[in-house]
Amino acid sequence: MRTTPTYVILNGGSGSNHDYLLVPSCRISGIECPFIASASAPNYWLEAWNNAQPGQPGHVVYPHIGLGVNSADPAIRQQDQLHIHLAGIHSGIQTQLNNHDSTITNAPSNWRNQIVPIWGLTSTGAPAPRSYRVLHVANLNQNLFTLLRDSVVLPTGATMAAQILAVTPRLIGNGGFYVLNSEPGLPVPPGQPGGTGTVDFLLAYA
Repeated sequence: MRTTPTYVILNGGSGSNHDYLLVPSCRISGIECPFIASASAPNYWLEAWNNAQPGQPGHVVYPHIGLGVNSADPAIRQQDQLHIHLAGIHSGIQTQLNNHDSTITNAPSNWRNQIVPIWGLTSTGAPAPRSYRVLHVANLNQNLFTLLRDSVVLPTGATMAAQILAVTPRLIGNGGFYVLNSEPGLPVPPGQPGGTGTVDFLLAYA
């Protein structure tokens, strides 16, 4: 749908008008690849957001946009080539984020400890609670892969391959974006649901 020197935009395959992919044009296995967090990497997240807007080839026709990258878990990831999903975000998730907004940090150094329970949906539409680290950012001008590595993965001793990342607009206050991260072994507070290695509970494709 679009070809550039650094990425292509593809149809996601579900047949809907809110399911597209941004795929780097160089060989990148996935979120675990060191290149994507390096200074020479393109800002794939900003490009994904821009391509999901009206008039662009990956225009996401849905009440709210969600972008996402899955972990390297072979039970989840079916293609060993990095791709960012451009999709809708399930109804109700924005409201939940709004309700948690006063406790969501905008300091990257606090991101690893900012764990929020969010109810998403399974592929059959059943409610599915999972926990996510959530950060508020003013814009997408910084490399979110680098931010994840430096603010969460390295300080906690976690594995980059186990991480997911998702982005959706912040609709209250002075705007910006929520960046959600999780992993299957997420250390959650007592009483909260566990983490996850997939963004599929958040994103609406079909």
